[in-house]
Amino acid sequence: MYQQQHHLSINNVARPSYLLPFGLHVRSPLYTSSKPSTLTSHSFNILRVLDSSERSPDFNYVIGIELLVHLRYLAISCAQLPSVNLRKLEFIFVDNKREGEIPDILLNMESLRHVYFRGGACFSASCRQQANKDESLQINNLQTISTLHISDETDENFLRFSPNLRRLKCEVGSLHNPSFNFFNQLESLTLSGSGLTSLPFNLKKLTLKSVKMSLEQMEIIGRLLNLEVLKLQSASFDGNKWDTSEGEFPQLKFLKVHCVQIAEWNTSSDHFPRLQRLLLEHCHLLKMIPSSLGDIPTLQMIKVYGCAQAIVESASKIQEEQRDMGNEELKVMIVN
Repeated sequence: MYQQQHHLSINNVARPSYLLPFGLHVRSPLYTSSKPSTLTSHSFNILRVLDSSERSPDFNYVIGIELLVHLRYLAISCAQLPSVNLRKLEFIFVDNKREGEIPDILLNMESLRHVYFRGGACFSASCRQQANKDESLQINNLQTISTLHISDETDENFLRFSPNLRRLKCEVGSLHNPSFNFFNQLESLTLSGSGLTSLPFNLKKLTLKSVKMSLEQMEIIGRLLNLEVLKLQSASFDGNKWDTSEGEFPQLKFLKVHCVQIAEWNTSSDHFPRLQRLLLEHCHLLKMIPSSLGDIPTLQMIKVYGCAQAIVESASKIQEEQRDMGNEELKVMIVN
């Protein structure tokens, strides 16, 4: 019967190698034991999916992983990736507790598309050397990197060798303000701990965390013609004021403002002509929500969470004004 099994879940087994008879036919094992143990790769020679991300970090996950030539999906919990070239691997998720390293051999896997490090990762010394020496280097396969630590211009230069990235989540050192306008395909960017100098014009989703914003930087964001989602988290504005202008945010549909140091927000309905959802969380300095936002014809919802009473009152007032004008579509949610 086990010869017909393609999926195998191993849970709380001290010696999963005892289950080797299954291995000749299993393609997708899920290992969730919290006990340190090993799997032997030659027993899973047609393996395509290996998920051991929920188990103990002491687990020596595979002996001879380089033999898993059909592996396409790998999720593991470890401090350091093995230096092996899995030619068919497309997706890797590393559940690391401390900052890891992205080795050059990983980036040279031709089929690899998506790289995720839960605890963050930096480019290895060999990657950084390549960035300084080989200007012809091209890594055209990568589409996603998360979460990357960028410390200086060398790390930024290495990203230039990956022109087809579509999703990037990164943390940037406080002494470096990166320029990302060289990305031609980037659609989603999450940036923590830095200011901005330039952004790719084709961005659709932008998340900024712990960033100090100047008026010029917000104007750069406002001119992103394809931006549909903007999330500002733990950000601050010069003078605690945000002024928008006509022609900005032409495609923005979702705006989240979380723990942002802003007291005054000057805007108009035609500055966010396609906004559908506005979410305000823990904005304790903000004095009021601009009433003109209620006049945005596409606005469907305003949600206020953990904000000052003045914000709650202005949200309720906007809803009342819209109802008086016959607009029953706008929903206001207040969560304390």
